[in-house]
Amino acid sequence: MGLDRKSLIKAFLSVIEKLKELVFPSNIYCICCENIIDHTRPYSLCDACVRNLHWANEKTCKKCGKVLGENYRREICNDCLEIEHFFEKGFTCAEYGMYEKLMIRDYKYHAKPYFGDKLAEIMFDRLIIEALPVDLIIPVPMHRIKERKRGYNQAALLAKGLSKRMNVPFDQKLMMRSRVTRPMNKMNPQERRENVKDAFTLRLEKGKIVKGKKILLVDDIFTTGSTLDECSKLLLDNGALKIYMICFAAGGNRVYREETAS
Repeated sequence: MGLDRKSLIKAFLSVIEKLKELVFPSNIYCICCENIIDHTRPYSLCDACVRNLHWANEKTCKKCGKVLGENYRREICNDCLEIEHFFEKGFTCAEYGMYEKLMIRDYKYHAKPYFGDKLAEIMFDRLIIEALPVDLIIPVPMHRIKERKRGYNQAALLAKGLSKRMNVPFDQKLMMRSRVTRPMNKMNPQERRENVKDAFTLRLEKGKIVKGKKILLVDDIFTTGSTLDECSKLLLDNGALKIYMICFAAGGNRVYREETAS
């Protein structure tokens, strides 16, 4: 039986990717410090950077996955105590510190899309111990204007890498960002929520796909969860059963004024 058109295209793209890797190997420089490494280094990280990254190996928030301090008494981070999230549970691989910031900055702004597969490998190793029963993987969408300018959606490349490793289908075109939102790095939580409110839609011809599905949402960074919550709410409103989320890095556990004073 011959291959259908979709399978042929998939096989062709796979060959192209392998040829590109042979000509321009992506594992000769550390993706964090750019020092030369050999191909045996896991995740294309040198030994020093593996030690320096703030891995989420210790106590983490039971809801969003943020790293919690050793002396923090609760199992839920301060943000999750204040905000009711729409996703079931979240996971992260590292705390967003100096080294993580360097990697994400290079990945997003310095035209290094091949970082996506390396980071997806880390994210897969984080998820494999969870054995999540997901049916579909969806990346947080980027507005078409911004994606055209950057050349790729970093969340979509992460989702694609996870899909390949988890053997779960992903759909980059199911959800779209319907308007351009402002950068949120200097916004407070309320401003972030207002900024992304009603900023996402499902494509009409694909909306039925999510009904009854357990979905894994993928993004690069988690701060307060405003974007992921808006996406989760949209999917649940359209019949999704449960939403899980994973990001490569998450911000720290913010301390609120009232807790600091106690």
